[in-house]
Amino acid sequence: MAIPNEAVLIQLASQGDNGAFEALVETYEKSMFNLAFRLVPDREDAMDIVQEVFLKAYQALPKFRGDSRFSTWIYRVCMNASLDHLRRKQRAQIFSLDEPLVLGESLVAREIRDGGDSIEDLVETRTLGDSIMEVLRDLEPVHRTVIVLSDVRGFSYQEIADIMGVSIGTVKSRLHRARNMVRRLLPPEQFVFPDVKSDERGDHR
Repeated sequence: MAIPNEAVLIQLASQGDNGAFEALVETYEKSMFNLAFRLVPDREDAMDIVQEVFLKAYQALPKFRGDSRFSTWIYRVCMNASLDHLRRKQRAQIFSLDEPLVLGESLVAREIRDGGDSIEDLVETRTLGDSIMEVLRDLEPVHRTVIVLSDVRGFSYQEIADIMGVSIGTVKSRLHRARNMVRRLLPPEQFVFPDVKSDERGDHR
């Protein structure tokens, strides 16, 4: 479900309105952190990825034509940024996004607020416990991604297909493999997979 006036915020942000862009950031930054942290998973790396996502979003907004939902589009940006990070890390390349974002003529230091909360307070856990997350870290990125989008974030098959840029059949196949991998690594009583309905749509912020 779109937030009120989101279309207006997107239009204003695409025209260089930093206030409108900040409103979009505030709406989506926690969800972006949740996804990045589940895929990476390292808190500092996830925060860096969130900064990268919003920098890319700011740069790309003038070309955003609404062919897909904004939420789907920005989740795709976050997924790709997270997977790129994993690939760079595997190649042992060091990078940093400590510098503030440059938005037009302004500098904005974007960080997830840290009021002393633990990671478990910052990240939605839903059906996955700590032991499950340990197993997910051992999965290949593509399988980790599909199970996070499905069983952590609760996306429908269609939404996952849109985010990942694949067919629904591919989503189902990858999810089946990923769940089987988890089942082989954990006792069955530790995990119950939620149903994913291809026609369900919800607010994933």
